[in-house]
Amino acid sequence: MRKPELRWQTRRHVAVLDPATPGGTAHDERFVLRPVAGEGRPGRAWFRRSEQLVDARVADDPDVPHAARCWLAARGCFELSLRTEDGHVLHEGPFDVESLGDPLPSAPASTLVTLAPSNAELVDALGAFDRVLACEDSTDHPPAAAGLPRLGPDLGPDLDRVAALRPELVVSSLSVPGMERIVTGLRARAIPQVVLAPRSVADVLEDLRRVGARLGLGGRAEEVVARMQAEVAALRRGQPREPVRIYLEWWPRPMFSPGRDTYARELIELAGGVNVFGDRPGASVCIEPEELVRAAPELCFVSWCGVDEAKLDPGNLVGRRGLEALPAARAGRVHALDERFTGRPGPRMLEAARRMAEVIERSGVRG
Repeated sequence: MRKPELRWQTRRHVAVLDPATPGGTAHDERFVLRPVAGEGRPGRAWFRRSEQLVDARVADDPDVPHAARCWLAARGCFELSLRTEDGHVLHEGPFDVESLGDPLPSAPASTLVTLAPSNAELVDALGAFDRVLACEDSTDHPPAAAGLPRLGPDLGPDLDRVAALRPELVVSSLSVPGMERIVTGLRARAIPQVVLAPRSVADVLEDLRRVGARLGLGGRAEEVVARMQAEVAALRRGQPREPVRIYLEWWPRPMFSPGRDTYARELIELAGGVNVFGDRPGASVCIEPEELVRAAPELCFVSWCGVDEAKLDPGNLVGRRGLEALPAARAGRVHALDERFTGRPGPRMLEAARRMAEVIERSGVRG
């Protein structure tokens, strides 16, 4: 699917990638800012994790700081350093994800839209899925989601359709790069939202509490939190004395694996493993076959993003060129792992740790 041209927006501007500076990355992007209906002036911006620059023509747009924070949060960074290109400081300092949404209203929301599969699952865990009016295309749980209108892909839902539904609350996300276009687009349309950007199990527990408060279901949220905390404790009790070296693959070509700054690293640890690329900064890291051979994992899991479990092919890794010397592949210690659990930071995520723990126990790599 081709990514939408628009990267983020404010009430005065839409930002698209600058065609004059090709070769950017997800963590280093330059933008052309186009005025919306004569509200702003044309300008440019350059966002990196270390700093975010705008030219003086658009420095007075009051929504640019929010857009920059959303761009950062989608990349796991919560420290703003927004400046003009000549070095004048506009805004800087830490921020939290809660500040990117709307204030807590006086009454619980009775109608919702969810814009990520994990968000739909979180609302369901709170017992409030009957309030959901529509969701994005990849939501497949709970079963009741099958009967709901679909709004488009998770990185490009139709926000005008969302606005037409007039939900009292949208549960949006900044869990991966690209989602900033959704959160900023909702804000530009004045659609109330609560924004989630979990990077750990603890973040998911806090998200349950935050959304529970929005829905008037604080007590139910605490019940779900307590259940997940008990599951975490049970996983820790069952860990082997020495962790097993694990490679988890999110995509095969190019090869992507969880890095240091993601809940997936924690799921591996709860299962009794250690992520062989867990020392690399970032949520998702691109690796080469020779790096995997050097990392020498004892167990490998393929859990490709958006691929149904029945279509996951461990043999793809076993027979991949450059991995002939990988002992885990030669020994047949490569397993399929459902991405609906490894790739969704929500109330069902601990199932991924349980399944990895079962494989570790069966594998005999720790005797």
